[in-house]
Amino acid sequence: MTISRVTPAALLIIGCLLAAANTLAATEQQSAPAKLNALSRVQLSSELATRITDVRVRAGDRFQQGDLLARFDCTELQAKLRGAETQRALARRQLEANISLRQLGGNLSELEMVQSEAQLAEATANAEVLQHRKGFCDVRAPFDGFVVNRQVEPHQRAEIGTPLFELIDNRGLEVEAIIPSGWLEKLKIGDFFQVTINETGRQYRATLQRIVPVVDPVTRTVRVIGHIDETAKVIGSPALLISGMSGEARFTLDEGAEDILADRSQPTPTSGAN
Repeated sequence: MTISRVTPAALLIIGCLLAAANTLAATEQQSAPAKLNALSRVQLSSELATRITDVRVRAGDRFQQGDLLARFDCTELQAKLRGAETQRALARRQLEANISLRQLGGNLSELEMVQSEAQLAEATANAEVLQHRKGFCDVRAPFDGFVVNRQVEPHQRAEIGTPLFELIDNRGLEVEAIIPSGWLEKLKIGDFFQVTINETGRQYRATLQRIVPVVDPVTRTVRVIGHIDETAKVIGSPALLISGMSGEARFTLDEGAEDILADRSQPTPTSGAN
């Protein structure tokens, strides 16, 4: 009977194969449905009850922060503001006259002084309220972005709370994935994962940033949120990423990762002394 000997080279190859097998067993890739969300998506509503004189943008238009989107007819409001400024100036002069009269020894009671001060304070507050409301006469863009919906037209009367525009900022996008709750112990904040977007057919790298710490009791799933590391900058490019696109997120699950839901800021409790 012939006994074959195992050479050192063969032992090395076997060791490498075993190590690779252990590594594959410790990590595995799993996929989950994902979608893109914009960081800023707002509904602008009217702060005034008056007529709209001008609307500058339509659905799909791009705008810069501070651009004029719409304008209200504030003729009546401006007239009220001028009247309030006049009342404030009159109340101030009355108070100053009472102070001078009292300093000269005039017969002026403490109650009259208090009333003068109160009238000035009331007139000032009224003028400040109207000045604040005047700032709503022009509707300006709160950030750079696009118009999703335009819900008003010129010459239309708006009431307080009337929807005007829905705006979105696609410059900063987050990817939201729905993963099984059992994956939590195999992931950690800062992990990289791959996202394939159906609309572009391209794959992007993302970083896991946070989770929503609630498990759906029916599906046993958790929402996790990451940041797309690479985005297209050219409008109209096939690689353009916009809110609402969907796809698939692929995670590499590490069997040795810590539970990302665990709060490790507190020391582990120990048994008390006897």
